Amino acid sequence: MVSGMFSGRFGGIGDDVASPAPGGSCDCPDRRVGALRNRLVPNLTVLVTAMSMGGPAPALEAVSEFGDNPGELEMFIHRPADFRDGLPLVVALHGCTQTAGQFDDETGLVALAEEVPFLLVLPQQRPGNMERRCFRWYDREDNRPGLGESASILSMIDTAIDRDGIDPDRVHVLGLSAGGAMTAVLLANHPDRFAGGAIFAATPFDCNRPAGAFDWTWYWLHYSPLAPDGADAAIACGIGVPLTRDRTGDEWARYVRDVAQETPERWPLVSLWHGDGDETVDPDNLDELIEQWTGVHGIDTIPDQTERIGNAGRDVYADANGTARVEAWRLVGFPHAFPIDADRIPEPCGSPAAYIVDAELCAIRRVVDFWRLGD
Repeated sequence: MVSGMFSGRFGGIGDDVASPAPGGSCDCPDRRVGALRNRLVPNLTVLVTAMSMGGPAPALEAVSEFGDNPGELEMFIHRPADFRDGLPLVVALHGCTQTAGQFDDETGLVALAEEVPFLLVLPQQRPGNMERRCFRWYDREDNRPGLGESASILSMIDTAIDRDGIDPDRVHVLGLSAGGAMTAVLLANHPDRFAGGAIFAATPFDCNRPAGAFDWTWYWLHYSPLAPDGADAAIACGIGVPLTRDRTGDEWARYVRDVAQETPERWPLVSLWHGDGDETVDPDNLDELIEQWTGVHGIDTIPDQTERIGNAGRDVYADANGTARVEAWRLVGFPHAFPIDADRIPEPCGSPAAYIVDAELCAIRRVVDFWRLGD
C-alpha cells in the first residue's frame, strides 16, 4: 500500500533496506534491499514518491526509551491538556512515506484527543529500517507476537500504561494502509490487549501466504533474493494488482486465532474502512476483512444494520446480544486515503494532505464513537 501500504518487497508496503537502523542490528534476510528491487516496481515507486517526508509536528513529544525495541521503531506521544491518570490510549500508525507528524493533526486525531480526552501514541518507522517508512506487516519477523515491530509497538503501549497511568482496558489502535495492515497484526497478535481497532485501506491479517502448494509465483517472490521486498504480499494481498485469492471466513478467522497469544474473553471491536476508488489496495479486501473479523467474533456476515451517510455506506455486524462488534464503511469513489471532513461545523475534522482526503465525513470521530471511547 503505497502512501501507507506498499513500500515493501513491491516498492510500497515495506521497503528494502541495505543496513539496519542506527543503534540496532538485524540479520533478517527480508531486510536486505537493493537498487535492483526498486527498479523492478516503477508503478508503486511513482505512488510512493508522490509524498514528501517531514519530521514530527511540534505538538508531539519524542520518547527515546520505551523498553525492548526489536523492530527499531521510534515513539512519539501527544498528551492532552486535560491529562490525568486512567485515560484511554489510541495508537495511530501512519502509512508508507508518512511520518508521525504527518498523521496527527491532519487526521483530526490531536483535536479529538484534546476533546475526549485520550493519550495519543504514534509509532514511527525509521528510513534506515525501511526506506519508504512502511511498517513491515507482511514479514513474519515483524508480524508475530514477541517479534520485530509488533513487539516494539507493544513496548510503547506498556510504557504508556506504566509511565502515564493509562487504563489498560481502554487501549485502541488504528492505521492507514501499511499502518492499517499493522493494526490487523496487533489485533491478531494480542487481542487481549486491545479494546478496539480501526483498519483503513488495508488487508486482512496474514494474507501474505501462497494460494496452494503449487503457487510457484508466490514462492519465488517470497524466497528469491532478486524479488522486490514485499512482492509476495502484493500478489497475495491485492496491492497494485487485482485481488485474486478468495479465502473463506473460517480460514481468515483461523489465521487470527492460531496466532493470538492469549484468547480474550471478548475480542476487540473492529471498524473497517475502504474507498471503492482505491487504486493501490484492491477494495475487495474490505469483504475479506469483514469475513475475517466477523468470523473471529463468531457472528455472520449479514449486516444487522445498514445506513447511508453522504457517499458512504455503513454496515454493522452485531453479536447474539445485539451489541455491534464489527462495522464496515464503503466510500463511493474515494481513493487510497484517510477520510476527513475539512469543512465540518463547528470545527473542521482534519486538514487535507497527501493520503488524507476530504470525504465530508469525519472518520476518526465515527471510529471513536464506535469504540465508545467517550463513555
